[in-house]
Amino acid sequence: MPLVSAALLAIACGQAHAQSSVTIFGVADIGYVHTSANGTAGSVSRSQLASDGNTSSRLGFRGTEDLRGGMKAGFWLEGALAIDQPGSLTLQRRSTVELSGSFGEVRLGRDYVPTFTNLTVAYHPFGTNGVGNAGQLFYPVAAGGTTSSTHVRSNNGINYFSPNVAGYQANVMYAFGEHLSNEGATKQNDTYVGGRVSYANGPLNLSAATGKTKFATGDYTQSNFAANYQLGAAKLMYLWGENKVGVTKTTSNLVGVQYKVSGTGEVRAAYTDLKAVGVANDATQMTVGYVHNLSKRTALYTNYSVVDNKGTGKQFVVGGGDKTTVAGGNTTGYEFGVRHSF
Repeated sequence: MPLVSAALLAIACGQAHAQSSVTIFGVADIGYVHTSANGTAGSVSRSQLASDGNTSSRLGFRGTEDLRGGMKAGFWLEGALAIDQPGSLTLQRRSTVELSGSFGEVRLGRDYVPTFTNLTVAYHPFGTNGVGNAGQLFYPVAAGGTTSSTHVRSNNGINYFSPNVAGYQANVMYAFGEHLSNEGATKQNDTYVGGRVSYANGPLNLSAATGKTKFATGDYTQSNFAANYQLGAAKLMYLWGENKVGVTKTTSNLVGVQYKVSGTGEVRAAYTDLKAVGVANDATQMTVGYVHNLSKRTALYTNYSVVDNKGTGKQFVVGGGDKTTVAGGNTTGYEFGVRHSF
């Protein structure tokens, strides 16, 4: 009898393992960063160790359970890490519970808004990391008392992803502001609604997205269009983005490339032009970089970037550096580091 019981227990454990799983995952990314900005009293510079030059450092837990009949349940809890300055880990990245099946996938909780997806490394050579990140010229500029809190993620979201049908896929999201009915739009984000449609067929990928968040001080609208095309060893990229905050607007256009020079090395380059209306100033950014994969999990990287403010502008900077104090001045930055995924 003890042998029979042990056998039955082993079978039960095997079935449970086949039906559900939990994974611990993460990224540790750290490097040396040097930034400088010209000023009225000479240039000012800063050197530091910093996280996230190539990929955002994180620690996460995800799991799935097979509900049978093609249905699955899952969860995803992910927090940000600062490798150079470790502190409390908060689940401020993705924090969702989801159901998926033939109908697609529904996520509840904190997640990327559809309008952010086109700013990632799939359509921008440097994504939103390091001195070449998309955030510098593609995120909104605060105006009229409105500071956006939904240009990357939103809390309280219902996020739906359709099945992929012949290369087409849709993503729509509604996020509650959770305010009282007689409060109106609060100074924090009220409600967000947005959507994204993408198409992938062989070497060609296309995607368009738009979303709007209500604010008491002026609504924020983000729209973008992205395309990439794999031409031999080169992935050619184009990204257009527009941010409207009240009556102000910034519009950015990027052309870029990721070019594999070997089985382990990739050169990256991007040029972005920004036009501003009623806020900040026009600007351009040029970035070049190189990523060398030591293995499937570990890579070395280096990037160099220049942001040039136009006219009398001083708004835009490279990385986490200081602003220029010269009208129409520029900022520069370079970095090299290591990224390990687990």
